[in-house]
Amino acid sequence: MSITTTRFAGHEAIEIDGGAIHLMVTTSVGPRVLGLLTDDDANAFAELPDLTLPCPDSEPIHLRGGHRLWAAPEDPRFTYRPDDDPVTVEDLPDGILLSTPPDPVAGTSRETHIRVTGPERLHFDYRVVNTSERPQRLAAWAITMMAPLGRAWLPVLTEPFDPGGFQGQRNIVLWPYSRNDDPRLVLHDHAIEIRSAVLAEQRLDHPFKVGTSLRRGWTAHWRAGVLFVKRAIHDETREYADMGASGQVYSHGDFTELETLGPLTDLAPGEAAVHSEEWEVHLVGESEAERLVASGDLDR
Repeated sequence: MSITTTRFAGHEAIEIDGGAIHLMVTTSVGPRVLGLLTDDDANAFAELPDLTLPCPDSEPIHLRGGHRLWAAPEDPRFTYRPDDDPVTVEDLPDGILLSTPPDPVAGTSRETHIRVTGPERLHFDYRVVNTSERPQRLAAWAITMMAPLGRAWLPVLTEPFDPGGFQGQRNIVLWPYSRNDDPRLVLHDHAIEIRSAVLAEQRLDHPFKVGTSLRRGWTAHWRAGVLFVKRAIHDETREYADMGASGQVYSHGDFTELETLGPLTDLAPGEAAVHSEEWEVHLVGESEAERLVASGDLDR
């Protein structure tokens, strides 16, 4: 795993060589991954240095773009916490570990372990630690902000997952601000798709979010020759926030978010909610991206 120190988007950073891609991990704030660069230095992630959210009883949180680790269920008092302090970086034999100091309001600290597993392949392990003196029920929530005007997919099962096919196996979860007739939403037999380019075509300015249980174990986004795939496990025996939507896509004019959630976990003080993702990048055209998504070739 090749690692060099550098600067990126105005921050101290670590550059991780992942074959035809390079990961730009900031150490100034976070834990955050601000860049997923191809060999031409194009960033597949959104770059939003000035985008903020109001944070109750604190300074606004800077979203910045890129990839971040939050805690679910979503509650502005505890989820929208500023992460403007430098992270602790530990070099491990197989990668790096980024960790934050305890947040006194949320009563949590966060850890992200990154390692390269092959060309254009990375593995992320997440921990949200209960640093308070009270029990908490939390889930680790991994959010990746992709550059705008791409296409995102949440795959759904096309075959029964119980003998006889008597049980429902496709759930579509919508948020209060999501309209059923939103033109970005396209339902295929094999996937839920969000086409963010419609925002520019129809001059829409309202957000849209949809989720489902990631029973096929992945979600994907394509834009400008980069098919980005995030893999995560959905455990049928565990409970998830947001009506079981362990995979989610949020669409906004400036970015599209690919989100995966770990299961809700009852944490005693000192315990951690854990979650993992595998990332892979396919440098392909739009038609090949469509084929990969529809064919089942991304399933394992």
